[in-house]
Amino acid sequence: MGSALRSTFTLLAIVLVFGKSYQCENGERNLLGITGFTDAELVRQSNDFAIHLYKQVSAETRDGNVVISPLSISACLSLAAMGAGGLTAEEMFGGLRYGKADQKQRVADWYGRLMRQLASDSSIAVANTLYVKEGYTVKRSFNDVATNSFQSEVHELNFAQNEAAAKTINDWVERKTNNKIKDLILPNMLDDQTFLMLVNAVHFKGYWINPFEAPTPMQFWLSETESHDVPIMYVEDKFAYENFSDKGFSALELSYDGSDTTMLVLLPNERNGLAALEETLSSLNLVELRNQLMKTKVALYLPKFKIDFSLDLKKVLSTLGMGRMFSNAAEFPDLLESNESLKITTAVHKAFIEVNEEGTEAAAAAAMEGIEASCIYPSLFLADHPFIYALLSGDGAIYFIGKVTNPA
Repeated sequence: MGSALRSTFTLLAIVLVFGKSYQCENGERNLLGITGFTDAELVRQSNDFAIHLYKQVSAETRDGNVVISPLSISACLSLAAMGAGGLTAEEMFGGLRYGKADQKQRVADWYGRLMRQLASDSSIAVANTLYVKEGYTVKRSFNDVATNSFQSEVHELNFAQNEAAAKTINDWVERKTNNKIKDLILPNMLDDQTFLMLVNAVHFKGYWINPFEAPTPMQFWLSETESHDVPIMYVEDKFAYENFSDKGFSALELSYDGSDTTMLVLLPNERNGLAALEETLSSLNLVELRNQLMKTKVALYLPKFKIDFSLDLKKVLSTLGMGRMFSNAAEFPDLLESNESLKITTAVHKAFIEVNEEGTEAAAAAAMEGIEASCIYPSLFLADHPFIYALLSGDGAIYFIGKVTNPA
């Protein structure tokens, strides 16, 4: 029986471009505020932002596949928020679900711990970089939090030479995402009025602990009545699983070898149940939900899929209550030493995910062992219709979230 080790590659990047807003506000501000919140509370708040972000993106994408990273987007926005003031800061902290803008210290401290935690996981790499217009300097307080808490590199760049500047940024993103994310920045996004850019890139590569058999063509239902054949992988083994029949979906968690990151798959019990599941998402605490899963013998069918996804975040973030940072009323007094009044002119996100198979020999023995040990009739998890997936950290923070509506 042929079987293969499945691997998942998730790559993404986000960039925020700051340009002049033609208003000026002087004065030094205290960059950081009070402390006293637990990491569990920050995970809950971060996941609240992730769910609202996903639902907004999904609604705009309609029937298309989605992959986004709240981790990447919130890291970039959170760093930008460290330099924000006034109503802009209040909007950003509220939109990110952190609460009031006086919570800068706890957010910065959390990202410091998170970046150190991520650095110890060989399956995931997160990188931040800050590009500043030549001849300008970021404020020391912002530079300190950028480098110490967000582990961001800081570089000068001549944005007026937009072709060369775009190439510099794109080359950096390609290196950090193992050449999977290309052309994140277009030259026409940059000009001599660009003062600052924040870029975040994430690269994840993980191998399943429980290997699948080689994929075979099976029906995937696009709707209640329409289907077509796609490659679907199969494995029978013990997984953390539960059928929440009262809520209309099943949940299953897949683990990666040598990584605390896991993939949580939420599968509607009905072929056309994705919309109802998405409505339920806001009321779900994924950390608590994951704790309710029980190790169970499961016959798992999961489609092989690959998704490329690009997103202009301006509309999405404005809908989530963070529109001021894109307007001439934006307040970012703690970014530059000069008195330039800045706003975010561009916010783009690009992501790629591939779930596929590699290495048949190593997985064959494991698959045979799992089948040989099948003494209990397994539960069935048949992902042959649209579903939601999320990659979670060990403490339940949502690194990536998306939906598969058509894996072909």
